[in-house]
Amino acid sequence: MNAAPRRSGPVFPAVFLLGMSSAGPAIATPSSPAAVSAAWLMVGLALGLAAAMLACWAVMRDRLGHRGGWALQGGAALVLLLAAVFLAGSYPWILALAGAAVAGWGLWLVRSLSGGMRHLLIERDHARAEASRVKADSERDPLTGVLNRGAWRARLERLAEDTQQDNRPLSVLFFDIDLFKLINDSLGHQVGDDCLKAVADTVAAELRGGDILGRLGGEEFAVALPGARRIHALAVGERVRTSVQKRCQVVGEEVVELTVSVGAAEHLGPEEALDALVDRADRAMYTAKDSGRNMVVADANVPPGAN
Repeated sequence: MNAAPRRSGPVFPAVFLLGMSSAGPAIATPSSPAAVSAAWLMVGLALGLAAAMLACWAVMRDRLGHRGGWALQGGAALVLLLAAVFLAGSYPWILALAGAAVAGWGLWLVRSLSGGMRHLLIERDHARAEASRVKADSERDPLTGVLNRGAWRARLERLAEDTQQDNRPLSVLFFDIDLFKLINDSLGHQVGDDCLKAVADTVAAELRGGDILGRLGGEEFAVALPGARRIHALAVGERVRTSVQKRCQVVGEEVVELTVSVGAAEHLGPEEALDALVDRADRAMYTAKDSGRNMVVADANVPPGAN
């Protein structure tokens, strides 16, 4: 059983043109400037629509269907043009009606084309949104929702470039939860996970919009502070420490009395590698731990000329 042929658009303009070719002198009408102008106007409209659809097809031919209908409408418009050259003086109103019919066919196809283009735009927007979501998910720590190690380091590199161009300072905080292994071992990993989320939320609430918080692994976190000198980093670190101590005494239904040890370091400028900056902040954090925990320690180095 053969499949029914696909409709490519209204068929009455083609029938109309075929009928016009068989019409005799009996249907000839006296020509007038208005009738001739109307005929050429309709023929021009039909040709314009055909040209516009041809241009759209040339750009989007791999994504849009219904090419057969556009070709037929274009062919009908060309036939009209040839007929107008020879018959506009004898059959102006018939040519005007035929042009209107072909133009109407073209408008119907344009409507179909706009629907296809709208569908493509919706698909594109959905694809972009999905790509953005996947990228965001790949950069986030699934437990706490803050940046993971790789994403945080990439942001730190961009911040270093930006601050160097603007001649602004850049500092880094490293901190981790004191005695976290004891919490995990005594209260279980679920409580430990809740503690990590509580600390991440508490610290995020203390940061400015441009500060970058990341989880580097385990119970260790880092914050990049663009525009902050060592003394400002110390102040932010102290604010982070006191907030965790006050707000994370109870997590869920467990009394945990969380504290953090914080290390701070200021970038020494373009001559210092970021690995060295990160290492100085990390060593300052371990100095805070070795000095009794629940405190902030800053690396002593500052850029030349800094206060």
